Amino acid sequence: MGTITWEEFVVGVRHILAVSDSIGDGWHFRGSLEEHGGGYLAKRMDYPVAIGEPSERTLSARVATIDHDSVTEPYEIDPCSIDPDSSFRPVYGEFHVLYSLAHAVPTLYLRAWRRDGSCLEAEELWRDLTAAERRPSSDESERLRSLTQQEHPFLGEPWYHLHPCRTADMMDQIAGNDVGRVDAKRYFIRWMSTVAPLVGCPVSHHYASFR
Repeated sequence: MGTITWEEFVVGVRHILAVSDSIGDGWHFRGSLEEHGGGYLAKRMDYPVAIGEPSERTLSARVATIDHDSVTEPYEIDPCSIDPDSSFRPVYGEFHVLYSLAHAVPTLYLRAWRRDGSCLEAEELWRDLTAAERRPSSDESERLRSLTQQEHPFLGEPWYHLHPCRTADMMDQIAGNDVGRVDAKRYFIRWMSTVAPLVGCPVSHHYASFR
């Protein structure tokens, strides 16, 4: 089962939405599920990207501002909240899952931007959004070729996307001998679990265990 129909895509989308609602994972649908190719899944995430350890001066200053008489529970310093000498810089990411009419497979679109509104380039997307152990094992040029920029079909803006031309072959390989037993929901979960984490969008195990 390398490809799926729009109707099968909708089955997968409904499953993702049901699980996301139950665990508060943030996925929602924009558009119409009743119209063929009429919408997409969307999710937004915030990333505290580390730029170094917080300085001793900053930590000391932060601790000095605590009124210890009023603290009733152990106080933990959140590095993300240290300002202005912060050890983290915020990066915001948004992910869209569309149905590719040309390839009959799901397609992941993404973009990320900094607090000042400037967008991340492909190299920064791989570096800042993706945990090292989740990055593709191929060389850098191959990774960057798989992440290309294209006009978003619904928004008309340039977004990065993982090109769907090899998705059908990938899904056939993942299915292996189970190809006859992979329904639309399993297909969608396997695709999400394989593709989304590569670009910093984790997929909870609840999606596979939820009935």
